Amino acid sequence: MLVIILSTNYLYSQSRLVLNNDPWIVMNNNAYIVLGNSNANAITLAGFGGRIVSEAENNKIRWNIGTSTGTYTLPFADNLAEGGTKIPLTLTIGTSGTGAGFVDFSTYDGATWNNALYMPSMVTHMGQYLSPNAPNNSQKAIDRFWLLNAQGYVTKPTPSSMVFTYIDNEHTAGGNSITESVLGAQRFNNGTNQWGDMLPIGLVNTLSNTVTTPAISAANFFAAWTLSDSNDPLPVSLLSFNASCEKNNILLKWTTLSEQNNHYFTVMKSFDGYTFSPIGTVLGNGNSNTIRNYLFVDKAYQEKAYYQLSQTDFDGKTTSYDLVLASCEEYLPLEIITVNYNSNQQVIAYLQIPTIGNYTINIYDLKGSLLFEKTLYLQKGVLPLPLDISKISGGVYFFSVQNDFQKVSKKFFLNR
Repeated sequence: MLVIILSTNYLYSQSRLVLNNDPWIVMNNNAYIVLGNSNANAITLAGFGGRIVSEAENNKIRWNIGTSTGTYTLPFADNLAEGGTKIPLTLTIGTSGTGAGFVDFSTYDGATWNNALYMPSMVTHMGQYLSPNAPNNSQKAIDRFWLLNAQGYVTKPTPSSMVFTYIDNEHTAGGNSITESVLGAQRFNNGTNQWGDMLPIGLVNTLSNTVTTPAISAANFFAAWTLSDSNDPLPVSLLSFNASCEKNNILLKWTTLSEQNNHYFTVMKSFDGYTFSPIGTVLGNGNSNTIRNYLFVDKAYQEKAYYQLSQTDFDGKTTSYDLVLASCEEYLPLEIITVNYNSNQQVIAYLQIPTIGNYTINIYDLKGSLLFEKTLYLQKGVLPLPLDISKISGGVYFFSVQNDFQKVSKKFFLNR
């Protein structure tokens, strides 16, 4: 057995690297091989083939593919200490890129199910389908990453297929919860820091331990890839949900990044933020990997309303999303216009009430002692509010009114 160990710098080859009858090339300490030959046969296997051990992000093969097309196979293998299993990686370029670009290839596994402990440098989280503050879903991803980092291009090449080879213990290891028969390839969008704007893709072969992808766009040809359980994605990756007022209507708009098995959305409404009732449904797009926009129009009322969006898949499972608050009312500040005392031992306060709802009325003396308190359900607008204060003696006081959002006070003189 021939073993070549590269531990520093790089090996440069402008002709062909021929691996015949199972030699090993082991890269350590950020070593890399540069292939100046853009032809797909720049790495050629003969006899029993051979193995190239990367097993670290920066132990890589830099292939100067440029504007060439073809099927590029990297004869990667696991470490000898872990069995030396052959795990070839294949990239087929159907449409060439533009510019003098190259692709850096590497792959490595981890010692634990928790991929968040050994992520590639451009990956910020293992939230799978959500934002960086999402829960760690490493248990749904196999314990290996692949790097196919196209660089130096004006326009990246377009892959017509990729074939990832995995090892069984990378999905069966303790801590993982993966159904092998539904494994799919997934890349990390390091522009938006998301996994889920493209759901897992590809056809798995559990006998050969491979996942073969269909063609992807150049825009989706990101560097970091793994294999994940395609049963795990949320049915919908919701990008936004908002409400606005237009001509006395509430316009509810939402956008999805991706959808899986999405049957329909339900729009729920509440005036108190607790008790919701359905007011309409909107059909989903089933399965989608592109941005989809939705609109629902509700008749506006004077008071504010809360809206909630829920999504139901074809299996009947429902997922609920956050609330939005909306109103078409003009904004009025809470204001005490004037406070007067009449001969019937009443204080009449003229108030400007911005929204219908509960308001608390307080009267304090100059020392801050509470002398009067009452909560009333008031209508919107300018209105007189008579209060019986027969038990309060003459003097100078503070009149206060507040709701959940505003509080105002006004000094008044009670002359008895």
